[in-house]
Amino acid sequence: MSFVPLREKGREIVVAVPQPASESSERAADSIRIVAKNASGVVLLPLSDIECLEADGNVVVIHTSRDVKYRIRESLSNMFEQLHGYGFIRVHRGTVVRAAAIVGIEKGRYRKAFCVLRTAGRFEIGRVEFQRLRPLWQTGVLDLSALSAGLRLLPQTS
Repeated sequence: MSFVPLREKGREIVVAVPQPASESSERAADSIRIVAKNASGVVLLPLSDIECLEADGNVVVIHTSRDVKYRIRESLSNMFEQLHGYGFIRVHRGTVVRAAAIVGIEKGRYRKAFCVLRTAGRFEIGRVEFQRLRPLWQTGVLDLSALSAGLRLLPQTS
């Protein structure tokens, strides 16, 4: 497994992310952790426990499947750039969700739609992402593992 140091506009971030080489991306995602601080020290959050990342000013609020929230001083765009290939999708300018945590899509008034997650609640789908995420509310079998190539419905076989 090879490691790549992350760099952001001249400063080096200490965390390294393993690149999924010959392993499946699911197995590679199991070895990645997000480091968050809490009152007793540091918590290593596996990606499978994270349901949603939400921007709150210059802080990212991490919603977990255990209904616990952590705050990290990092930009949402930087976090999404690092997590994009591991099953996370942007549903709004200030919200990134893990595709496997989506349990439903609710349609609202005036062409609004909401992404419903297991425990983190519901988040509005932005205008820009509305058309791109359209397969989420169309009938058929949805392949969530192909997120890096874009959402698509699987062809029906008889």
